Amino acid sequence: MRNALATCCLLVGFTACNEADKGGQLPQVSISLPTDAPALTRDEWIDVRIRITDETGNREFSSPYLSVQGRGHSTFDKPKKPYNLKLDRERSILGLPARKKFALLAGFFDHALIRTALAQEVARQTSLAATTPQGRFVSLRVEGGEQGIYYLCEKVADMVNEETLMFELDSYAINEGGTSFHTAELQLPITVKQPKKLPTSLLSEMERIVNEAEADPAQHVDFDTFADYFLVQELCMNAEPNGPRSCFMHLLPDGRIAAGPVWDFDLAFISVNVDEKDDLRPLRLSHLDGLRTLTPDSLYNANALWYGRLLQDSSFVSHLKDRWQTLKPRFEGLTACIDSLDQLIRPQAITDQQMWNHLEPARFDSCTTYESAIATLRSIYTERIQKLDGLVKGL
Repeated sequence: MRNALATCCLLVGFTACNEADKGGQLPQVSISLPTDAPALTRDEWIDVRIRITDETGNREFSSPYLSVQGRGHSTFDKPKKPYNLKLDRERSILGLPARKKFALLAGFFDHALIRTALAQEVARQTSLAATTPQGRFVSLRVEGGEQGIYYLCEKVADMVNEETLMFELDSYAINEGGTSFHTAELQLPITVKQPKKLPTSLLSEMERIVNEAEADPAQHVDFDTFADYFLVQELCMNAEPNGPRSCFMHLLPDGRIAAGPVWDFDLAFISVNVDEKDDLRPLRLSHLDGLRTLTPDSLYNANALWYGRLLQDSSFVSHLKDRWQTLKPRFEGLTACIDSLDQLIRPQAITDQQMWNHLEPARFDSCTTYESAIATLRSIYTERIQKLDGLVKGL
């Protein structure tokens, strides 16, 4: 094994629900590494060759102009690792918008393998649609070795105009360099994601805007995106905002802060424990002290980010309830999406589970096979809509 990437093989396949009638065939992406390739890290790009074929085996793209690096935080430490891809220029791959960089998500924590795709479909029903990444399921091959299903998708940085001020709230990212600070009151970790080089003269202005929003969010945030972001995270049972982890916001032209893009759903749609530091812990560790358990009967993020304050504001709560009534029928209509995605990936998903499951069987999910995980996801999604209906009405 020449490096960590040599353990991965990718077949690229479509993930959009309305394209999930391809009969279970996924396109293929094959990556070839140079003989002297160094060990893969999250810090350096490695030049490779790539070949992509569509669902019928016809070549769609072939180029030596590709670089790969590791990505993720805790996920990069797992056997099935996620990656970033960088092309020589902006190109459309498998019908996705033309981009120079794409994320290649491994989904190692997700036995159902479709949680991220489903969550993105949920977000596309809301005011967050324009900033929600598009993706396709893929099955990876590296140096001829098949490595299971991956999810090839747009990167968060491409979801807003490159001149738009966008920042991430993430307790990992703030320690990785770049322009960052903690908010004045709640000490939330803020890392500027773009512009890439924020002038020093504007940093203090950004801190002022964020701290004013934190002190009185109802006066400084966009109600539509913040309400919809909350409902997406809640419907998807995603507790990552508690960390916080992978939470993005951006500045609108009128000076208000908008929530999104959404990201990081491989631990969604399951019950989890949250420890005293707001880190997620699997249910198998429920015997430890200081844990609170989040289940379909719970609001996952009532105190995350600025929602503890927003949910005390009657005007925001009223708006949130109105948005739920508008969005609920759209969310209910997505139950067929689960079946479509299951039909698309099932043969390769079972192979993927056989390939990786023995390396860390339980992970966060209580289900340890693809079949049980997808069946549980189907039932939990429907149950969560019903439970969330009562939880939102009770605010």
